[in-house]
Amino acid sequence: MTKHLLLIALLLLGCLALFGTNYAGRALMYSDSYMLRARGSEANYWNPALLRESVQNFWLPVGNMGFYIANNSLDLEIYNHIMKKGYLEEIDKEKLLNMIDDHIAVNMGGQMSIIGFTIGNIAFTSSAHAYAKAALDETYLRLLLYGNTEESYEFTRENNNASMLSYVDVTVGMGDLPLPLPKNFPTVKAGWAASLLVGIEDIDTSEYYGSFSSNYDGASLRQDIVLKTGGAGAGFKGMVGLVSEPLNSLSVGVTLDNILGFIKWGLVRENLVYHLQADSVYVANLQDDFYDYEHYREKTDSFTTNLPPELRLAALYRTPQVILSADYVQGFGSSIATSKVGRVSLGAELLPIPSLPIHVGYGFGNSNYPWRVSYGVGLKIRPFEFGIGLQSFESFLPGQTSKGIALSTYLHLEM
Repeated sequence: MTKHLLLIALLLLGCLALFGTNYAGRALMYSDSYMLRARGSEANYWNPALLRESVQNFWLPVGNMGFYIANNSLDLEIYNHIMKKGYLEEIDKEKLLNMIDDHIAVNMGGQMSIIGFTIGNIAFTSSAHAYAKAALDETYLRLLLYGNTEESYEFTRENNNASMLSYVDVTVGMGDLPLPLPKNFPTVKAGWAASLLVGIEDIDTSEYYGSFSSNYDGASLRQDIVLKTGGAGAGFKGMVGLVSEPLNSLSVGVTLDNILGFIKWGLVRENLVYHLQADSVYVANLQDDFYDYEHYREKTDSFTTNLPPELRLAALYRTPQVILSADYVQGFGSSIATSKVGRVSLGAELLPIPSLPIHVGYGFGNSNYPWRVSYGVGLKIRPFEFGIGLQSFESFLPGQTSKGIALSTYLHLEM
């Protein structure tokens, strides 16, 4: 029975996160180490300073896309181990709990190109974005495995929440703008991008409270959840970027993204309220209606989803056979699409045959995101450039020990 309850809990957590898709195309193949690699239309999302007349391309619809799903705790190996045995021993329970740090967190995200093209040093692009995440307190799993070992438990929004955001951007960017610096300084190019955001849907856990107690008066439980939802919103975000080549073959850059980033939800806005309560329940009462349950919708005021700014620093070194890069991202606020915890990623493009580039990336893990390894292969037959890639979380290759997987493609028409 415990095994089935455990699997149901994990499946429910997974369902909470099955909303969307993150970075599209080649960026995912370098584990996000891509700021100085973006060319043409892509530079609108990574560093608009790289937009220049010498690089002209056309983004084919749906050709540039990527998605991932990952969690911070469990892998297929432990799932298959439990299913093969058919029951849980004490050592299995402890192994499960030791894999979890406070809570199980699932993240999912992605991006898909709609259109993109360049005219001189200007680019026009549009993409669809979706993000989703969910968390479940470790104590819930402990209750399923061992039953109640204490008199009372309380659960809060910190470790129990779910959220989702989806929108479409319409972006214009301009780059290759030299800064007026003294002649003995390296040339620094600047660029900017402005995005109109068309919100599709937003869901956020605005309130969460749960409790469970068991004593001589019977068992009592309470569950209160309020989901704030919005649809059909509008917003804006900006980006500025700089790029320079202080040494031969070495490029450096910096961007500030999500400047004034927001989506205001006004057309569709409501709270979904869930309430479950049971008091002084005994086993003998289980055949009766031993709990009270309410679920209703209520209109709410218009609200705004903020996209906190993100600072990115990057360096890229070129040789004829390999192109190496390193990126650091620091967010200035936490949201479904951003994190205050900084992250580092490394990338390499191997060119044993110029028309068959090989992409490799490694992203260091942090408290919010597991480490990951990416692989990809491309094909350049002018005017087309095509590639496919995959990414594995907390495993060097996708398999039993992976805690997530990602897939991506890119397809450009160079002009």
